[in-house]
Amino acid sequence: MAKVVVVGLAKSGQEAARLLSSRKDTVFITEFKNDAAGKIARDLLIKEGTVKPENIELGVHTDKFIKKADLMVVSPGVRRDALPVKLAESRKIPVISELELAYTMCPAPIIAVTGTSGKTTTTTLIGQMLKGAGLDAVICGNIGNPFSGEIKRIKKNSVVVLEASSFQLELTDKFKPRVSVILNVSSNHLDRYKDMEEYITAKCRVFMNQDEKDVLFLNKNDELLREIASAVKGPKVEFFNEYKDFGKRYNILNEDYLAAMSAASAMNVNEAAMLKVIENFKGIEHRLEAVANINGVDFINDSKATTISSVEWALKSLGENIVLIMGGKYKGGDFGLLKDLVREKVDYIISIGEARPQIKNGLEGVKPIFEADNFSDAVFEGFKKAKKGGRVLLSPGCSSFDMFKNYEERGKIFKGFVNEIKRSE
Repeated sequence: MAKVVVVGLAKSGQEAARLLSSRKDTVFITEFKNDAAGKIARDLLIKEGTVKPENIELGVHTDKFIKKADLMVVSPGVRRDALPVKLAESRKIPVISELELAYTMCPAPIIAVTGTSGKTTTTTLIGQMLKGAGLDAVICGNIGNPFSGEIKRIKKNSVVVLEASSFQLELTDKFKPRVSVILNVSSNHLDRYKDMEEYITAKCRVFMNQDEKDVLFLNKNDELLREIASAVKGPKVEFFNEYKDFGKRYNILNEDYLAAMSAASAMNVNEAAMLKVIENFKGIEHRLEAVANINGVDFINDSKATTISSVEWALKSLGENIVLIMGGKYKGGDFGLLKDLVREKVDYIISIGEARPQIKNGLEGVKPIFEADNFSDAVFEGFKKAKKGGRVLLSPGCSSFDMFKNYEERGKIFKGFVNEIKRSE
């Protein structure tokens, strides 16, 4: 039995604590926030016997918790330079991510998907393709249900389809998927990483331990990934844009679809099962989700687009006459990279949140920009400015944390405002 400190009390931290408790470790939890959600989680974990009342602290990180530990497990939202991580490292206590913890207890092969944008769509598609072929696919990770929480139902004959963020990959050591996919790499999370090199290094940990029996799928259209491909040692490297000629044979241009087909094919899923999934795929909530058509105007919820490259993907996927609602907590990157697409597709930009100055700096003069004081004004202004036959697109290109708890809350509130407009019309 080990003494393990879990840092963070959101979903990943809770499931990590439960997993550690199930293997009879003594669990300590430290959480810097002291809000209502944390107190509810604390009380539940105590009630179910996961952690003793004296072994959990809220609103502070104290050395007395860390010094007792044999191991520290951190949630994705915890930075490498956070106080508890520094305290653990100063005492030479091993620090791993929640993803690494779950991997050490996982009996099944893993398909791991990472990249700056498109991870959730691709992960979902792979999982559905495997299930369509009769396999026991367990879809988890950054997609909303932590890997640690699924361990109890994963069997040797299962296949884990894992969405892996750079935050989750940072503190991995032994993590070794059978199949790994990097969809794309562009400027992101520069509020957390000192530069692009550090961000890319975190992403590349997805294939760090793979060997010649494993496969790594990369995007040939991504210049950075082409450079990485030439230096990879270990796994077999394939470009999913060209793999088995899926794109040409079936006239498929969508890179997420091609990546999903490639990964599923590497697990021996037949092409008929893959094509059936693509044909019936309706998308996922908060990712180019059609919300309503009001007086000829389509409202589209793309709240999961938290990066500039995700906004680019959304604009490429849609027609013209777009009123684009962007903004939130700035994560780094240049909104000016969207100039050509905005000029071609967008009639009007509505900016919100802390990132308004960066949006103005990058796109001023390309199309009119309205700086909304609040989210409600942004949505209602979007409807006023939209042309019949056009669309109002929420595709923020930023995280939600300046205004909302997460992108899901942002998307649900957007849909609520749209429904208000629908009722009033």
